[in-house]
Amino acid sequence: MKPQQFQDLLNAVPLLSSQQRNTLINALSEQNSPSDIAKSIEDSFVRAPKCPHCGSEALQRWGKRNKRQRFRCKVCRKTLNAFSKTPLARLRRPEAWPKYLEGMTHSLTLRPAAKQCGVSLNTSFRWRHRFLQVIEHDQAPELSGIAELDETFFRESFKGQKKGLPRPVRKRGSDKKTDCRKIPVMVARDRGSQTVDGVLKNESADELCRHLNGRINIETVVCADASLAHEKLARALGFTFKELVSSSGIRVIEGVFHLQHVNAYHSHLKQWITGIFHGVATKYLSHYLGWRRALTGINALTSDRLANKILEFLHFNP
Repeated sequence: MKPQQFQDLLNAVPLLSSQQRNTLINALSEQNSPSDIAKSIEDSFVRAPKCPHCGSEALQRWGKRNKRQRFRCKVCRKTLNAFSKTPLARLRRPEAWPKYLEGMTHSLTLRPAAKQCGVSLNTSFRWRHRFLQVIEHDQAPELSGIAELDETFFRESFKGQKKGLPRPVRKRGSDKKTDCRKIPVMVARDRGSQTVDGVLKNESADELCRHLNGRINIETVVCADASLAHEKLARALGFTFKELVSSSGIRVIEGVFHLQHVNAYHSHLKQWITGIFHGVATKYLSHYLGWRRALTGINALTSDRLANKILEFLHFNP
């Protein structure tokens, strides 16, 4: 690129919308995709070492273990490595991580992923949720334009839990749907496919505000069903609220304000969870929301993008 073209590009950066800016950042990050995730993490840590126990930067090298450089903090005297106190701590076989991340971009289930990477089923499960823990809170920075907000519900599930159930064990398919506790999930999505979601403790305005505060542009027009919680949320965050009364048949306002996009997202999310994974445990539901959010983002999810998300998370959350 010629110098003048590059200068024109720099001059145009302040004019970009938040969506265009995120697209540009993602495109640039892909040009620096790490070929070795573990090595990239260790190199990044060596450039800016910091003790995860006390925050001190006074570290000294303290030999190697399992081919990983260890350090000792001169302040708290604890030993550590680049992965200590991170979601990837104590994980082995880093050479197989890229292949596992590639499977995650195709929603690969546990057993095929374990077979593909040559690891046990327990290791496959552990890897999945450690990686999902990294992207769980990777929400859209800001919704803009026209956004749609709605809640959906998942039946409470204790899948995989053998002991300590808070209710009698039920045979699959024998329980009535009305007997199960329903877990509310909020999804807010704009027309540019930016998504903010979360598992709610209840359907109050305070709980919605906990997830959406700072993530909705004040000029954004938000479409949602008529409810006191949504009205209170609009007053608290200051956005324009378009109230839809579905029970009265009012599903579209002014030809453009509706909930069709977020309702379609709900439908595809439930089909993905029940069709591919046959349901998920409620305690891991937020992990799967983050996974689905990554899969349905503006840009197609790749193993390189997942790897970069891991590096960014560990860089900003040492």
